[in-house]
Amino acid sequence: MMNKAIAISPGKIILFGEHFVVRGSKALVAAIDLYAKVEIEESQWPAEIISKGTNIRGKITSDLKLIGSKELEPFAKILSVLKTWGFQISPFKAIISSEIPMSAGLGSSAASAAAFSLAYTALLGYKLNDKELFSLSHEAEKVTHGNPSGVDSAAVTYGGISVYKRDAGILSKINSLFSDNYSLIVADTGIKRSTSVPVRDVLLLSEKLWPVLSLIYDVADRIIDLANEAINNSDYETLGNLMNINQGLLNSIGVSSSELEEVIYRSRSAGAIGAKLTGAGRGGSIIILSPSNKINNVLERIKCCTNWASKLKISQQGANLISMGY
Repeated sequence: MMNKAIAISPGKIILFGEHFVVRGSKALVAAIDLYAKVEIEESQWPAEIISKGTNIRGKITSDLKLIGSKELEPFAKILSVLKTWGFQISPFKAIISSEIPMSAGLGSSAASAAAFSLAYTALLGYKLNDKELFSLSHEAEKVTHGNPSGVDSAAVTYGGISVYKRDAGILSKINSLFSDNYSLIVADTGIKRSTSVPVRDVLLLSEKLWPVLSLIYDVADRIIDLANEAINNSDYETLGNLMNINQGLLNSIGVSSSELEEVIYRSRSAGAIGAKLTGAGRGGSIIILSPSNKINNVLERIKCCTNWASKLKISQQGANLISMGY
């Protein structure tokens, strides 16, 4: 058995389809080059988990009870699932460090869960396959978000750009999104929010007004098909228009906010051809499609209203083990 292991996992953005994916519509999702890293080594009971740069820390007893920060409950859940799979759970010390801001719609919890799962099972001498990794990350996401679609876990597990559907998984992969002439920017408003609350509210709204909401869900699903075509045809003007339409749908179901809309309209006025929230909304992050020669204009225009903003790259590789030792 190993005595230490290190794994990393990318974050994610949802390009199209957030919220609608929860009820079975498709989503277009991409892994991005912001990473969570988990370093694990053998230790003694109780096991210990520390999140660097935060106040999140805690211990897990030999009967898998958490003592400490409730944010660590997903990791206790991972251990419980592994135990049901027949693994002999041994004590450890884990250090989590992440470039992915928490509660920003960028997949921080799914990435941390995936990196932890890979590193811990490597410590036990086992290599997870992608299906097992997705399952563990998704079980952890249920603790964090209540009723997740699985899109975050799929993105961080498989990497790249994917069309995803709940209960069906990855439907297709897209090789490339960017050209030299167009780029994506991600901007974090710095407004923290719970994912589970807007997800719950949208589900309640859809149940109450399904004769109307069903039409919106159908449009959201069709947008995915058109976006896929636009990407394959390098039709970035259409892609930007679809982002703006998707944002209108998200606004209509109550998950945008005045702060998000200000960043969106500022980016468009600075030359971006498309902008929308990404993730659960009511805070968190914006994604922006801009001609490359307008990027600096956009970044300058939204600087006043964001915590940080940057041109992003797609992570073609999902979560992976980067170091093992004895």
